[in-house]
Amino acid sequence: MGTTGAQFLQVGVGARPLAMAGAFSALPDDANAVNWNPGALGEVKSKSLTASYNSLFKDENQGFFAYASPVGDAGTAAVGLNYLMVSNIARRDQDTEDPDSTFANQNFVLDVAYGRPVTDALSLGMNLKYIREDLDAFKGSAMALDLGALVKTPIEHLTAGVSMQNLGTKLGPDSLPLTFKGGGAYRMFSERLVLASDVDWRAVDKRAYWDLGAEFWADKALALRAGYQLGHAADKAGAMYGFAAGFGVKLGQLGLDYAFVPFGDLGDTHRITVGWRF
Repeated sequence: MGTTGAQFLQVGVGARPLAMAGAFSALPDDANAVNWNPGALGEVKSKSLTASYNSLFKDENQGFFAYASPVGDAGTAAVGLNYLMVSNIARRDQDTEDPDSTFANQNFVLDVAYGRPVTDALSLGMNLKYIREDLDAFKGSAMALDLGALVKTPIEHLTAGVSMQNLGTKLGPDSLPLTFKGGGAYRMFSERLVLASDVDWRAVDKRAYWDLGAEFWADKALALRAGYQLGHAADKAGAMYGFAAGFGVKLGQLGLDYAFVPFGDLGDTHRITVGWRF
């Protein structure tokens, strides 16, 4: 379990990156870059709209909406909204079987992001966040900043990405989940297969994770994905914790992605994303 505020910021959004176990810092090429690496926004060359829904655990769901648009030769601007809701949390004034009442936990983050290429090989970006959490009597807000870079390396078909996420003020008494993320992605077989790897360092919790992911395009319309995140042994949540898989379907400008992400003893989760490029 984490020790920071706004833990929902670490859940991750977008079925494509989550099906690859989060190995995505060097890959985002649409509005999902707002969440994973704002530096990649400089490589988004067309308007992109994405909407995600995550069916998490009982009475818990998450959604993410983002829109990115090039602004001439000045780069790409984007906005996003991420929310996580938990309803029907039991409140007990005494040790009783039946709750006296229920309350909800509502979490929101509003993103305003910008990225641009600074050379033919390097793109930089930033994301300004307004974070809000309502939990029973507690209502708090915070501001945070993400910074990111995407690099086209001298090795053909190899890109590298790095980002710093959630550098900001406290949410009530708690620090935000400051995270450093970086890795690479290599495309092969005429870019039909992508192999990706990231390392995540959660600075406040002092925890590191290693993300491994793959994406294979069986044809122009169908992609198969899988991944595994190493580093969950201390969580003792079951053997499947860290595994992910999914697929993507592309129909012209419209895309549909699905991810299956089990959380071991906690249960299985399902993520769906609809994307449109125009």
